[in-house]
Amino acid sequence: MNKTKIITNWFFIGVLLISLFLFFATNFAQAQAPMEFKIFNNVAKVESMPFPDEKGHAVGVVSREGLAVLENGEVGKQSAVLAFDVKGNVITYDAVTTIVFPDTSSFVFKTKGTGEIKLEEKAVTTKQTGDFLRGTGKYEGIKGSLTIMGKQYGPAEAGKGYWIGNVTATYTLPSK
Repeated sequence: MNKTKIITNWFFIGVLLISLFLFFATNFAQAQAPMEFKIFNNVAKVESMPFPDEKGHAVGVVSREGLAVLENGEVGKQSAVLAFDVKGNVITYDAVTTIVFPDTSSFVFKTKGTGEIKLEEKAVTTKQTGDFLRGTGKYEGIKGSLTIMGKQYGPAEAGKGYWIGNVTATYTLPSK
């Protein structure tokens, strides 16, 4: 065999190997999936105290409990803990939320949020963004991000008022 044929053969073998790699890499890559659900909850416990730097400033922590209803109809128990800072009619907060389903699968996500207190409506509109931290069962290895648009109706006190959030998420699960 001459050198030209050997180089040509190796060239075609290299192209074939690269093509096979790209084919399998794109076909087995994790596809991001959308997830939408609603959260319905109320305050289980709240602790707050005024912060003395300015009028209307308070800090605290709140735990919330309720239900999450996925777009496929699956329902899970929702629990969240938020650390908040209120100045006038603006609230900022960090939250960690867990949703546990009847089959014991669960996922946890962390969000940062802002809210605007609307006294005339006796409501607080909220917006949160965050990421999935972990999951169990069918959500083992979950990764992704989410956005929540919500509204608190009535007072954010234990046993009073309620909050509804619309969640839009994009996630991946590891291939099995």
